[in-house]
Amino acid sequence: MKLSDFIDAIKALKKHEVFWLTHDLSGIPPHLLEKIGWLKDSTLFEDTATDIFKVHTNFINLLASAKKIRGVSSIFVPEYPALFEELILKEKVDVELILTKEVLEKIDKEILKEIFTDKSSNFKLYITEKDAKAAFTVTEYFLSLGLFHVDGTYDYNRDFVSYDKKAIEWGKELFEWYCKRAEMVLI
Repeated sequence: MKLSDFIDAIKALKKHEVFWLTHDLSGIPPHLLEKIGWLKDSTLFEDTATDIFKVHTNFINLLASAKKIRGVSSIFVPEYPALFEELILKEKVDVELILTKEVLEKIDKEILKEIFTDKSSNFKLYITEKDAKAAFTVTEYFLSLGLFHVDGTYDYNRDFVSYDKKAIEWGKELFEWYCKRAEMVLI
């Protein structure tokens, strides 16, 4: 069993070796680094010179079909608050987000107020004091993982995506790990 896990880990790391070597893995706890082989069937989406929004567009398209979203973010993308407002209020998606204090401060308070006052919304918001060195989303059908470069800048140009059940389970465990270290926000 251990040998099988080891072989899967080698496959996962070798498949995208440059990605793993050039990114900060400190946002992934040791117990999940040990399960990195669960990501062996992932695809690395990368922007190109002719499609500089490929990663972003793919992520938006993936969210459109989700019914249950769990995510952690220490980065702010200006269009995401409105997107999540639509997903939560119009599409009735079950959403739980863990954000850093800095990201939360950038979100329009009116959007948050509208979401929290809608009794039919299924939304939970958490704040983490720790600097999350990852930005990821896990749903019932995909895991999307973004990491920071080793120099501390976020890599907007690459997104690690998997539809594999093991990778989704890995993403759920990662979310739970962050959730245990976060505090729920009540507005």
